[in-house]
Amino acid sequence: MAMIDGLMEYGDRDKGPDTAILTLLFLVLMLFFISESGSLEASQTQEQVATSSIVPDAALGAFRVACSILVIVTLSWIALDPKGSSDHPLYFKEREILPRKVVGPTRLAAFTMWHFALIGVSYGVSGAATWIHASGGTVPEWVLVSSPILFSASYACAIMVTCTISFHIIGDNLAKGNRVSHLFTWYEILMHNGNVALLGVSLLVNGMEVEFYFLAFPAVFGVAYVTWAAIYANFISGVFIYDFMDYRRRGAPVIYLALLSLQISFFFVVMALDRIAEWNTVLAAVVISAMTWRISTVKDPTQG
Repeated sequence: MAMIDGLMEYGDRDKGPDTAILTLLFLVLMLFFISESGSLEASQTQEQVATSSIVPDAALGAFRVACSILVIVTLSWIALDPKGSSDHPLYFKEREILPRKVVGPTRLAAFTMWHFALIGVSYGVSGAATWIHASGGTVPEWVLVSSPILFSASYACAIMVTCTISFHIIGDNLAKGNRVSHLFTWYEILMHNGNVALLGVSLLVNGMEVEFYFLAFPAVFGVAYVTWAAIYANFISGVFIYDFMDYRRRGAPVIYLALLSLQISFFFVVMALDRIAEWNTVLAAVVISAMTWRISTVKDPTQG
């Protein structure tokens, strides 16, 4: 704990340049890997992407489209809800965690909402593939290429979000004396817990394969978000929604590298689950259910 606390302190010199250089190098490495792996050129078959060996095409298509609509409705609710929400971000200039009331589209700035939007895009693209196939059409090549990439990146990010909320953010807020009730509204529970549940079901019924060379995409999505977080703090809201994302902290380069590496680690979890599902669907269902239950937190711990 002492080491972690040390990383979260501010030193004599802000680590912004160091963090930026490290993040840029990490991005270049990931883009080079994507280029060399040929992952944007190798497509899976139409049957793999658009169909399932477990459920009929109509059921698969309906499920995918329904999940995409659920994402749209949820994010729209968050952006348009006049009641807004309260949180405790880190204020950029003050370098202090202070309470805030936030209303409107700016609520969509959090990584939770970003990853949920990615899930919606994934379901929208794969759902379109299913319905095109079911109607006798030919699924476009870009859909065949992007669908498994979007799915694997979405699931890796979802595990990241759920674990971060359950094992860090809730406890960290309680330790600081902050309320966590805002993390247990219906839409937060859906985005923090329903995310991994829905994607777990999808992995079981999908025909798509999670390939090793998709590993860079969750990390690239992570780099896109930390870039956005810096823009959001400097030019839009003046806050870091997540205090550990302040790139000026003494340990920011280490923290950023750890977060981006976690994205890749969770991708390997998704790939492992996919391999288990290929071997034995029942065993995969048990493992996915156990993991989902273990990492989810659906009840405010202060409520008993």
